[in-house]
Amino acid sequence: MKVLIVDDSRLAVFSLKEVLSRIEEVEIVGIANDGEAGYRLYRELEPDLVIMDMVMPGVSGSECTKQIFEHDPSAKIIVVSGVGGAQDKIYEELEKGAITVISKPFEEKVIRNAIEQIMK
Repeated sequence: MKVLIVDDSRLAVFSLKEVLSRIEEVEIVGIANDGEAGYRLYRELEPDLVIMDMVMPGVSGSECTKQIFEHDPSAKIIVVSGVGGAQDKIYEELEKGAITVISKPFEEKVIRNAIEQIMK
C-alpha cells in the first residue's frame, strides 16, 4: 500500500513514519507539509492512502481533502487532527469522504488498526 503523509508537524510525521515502517505492506511514497504540496503529490504519486492533517498553514488539510475527492472520488483518506473537541470539523471531514478521523497525539494501535481495515 502506497501512503502519502500530509502534515506540517515534524513530530507527527516522525511518529507516522515510525508506525508505518513497522507494517510490511506499507510504503511511504511521499511527505508534504501543506495542502498545496499534498494535492500536487497526490496527483503525481497516485498513492493508495493519504494520511492528512486537518489544520495546516496555507492550503488546509480540509481544503486539500476536498480537492483530492473532486479529482478522485474513490480516494482513501485518513484525517489526523490535534483539534480536540471540534466535532463539527470532524463531521465535515467524514461527510467529504474521509475513512476516519484520528486524534493527535495518536496511538500506534489506532493507526495500525485503521490501515489494516483499509487493506482488507
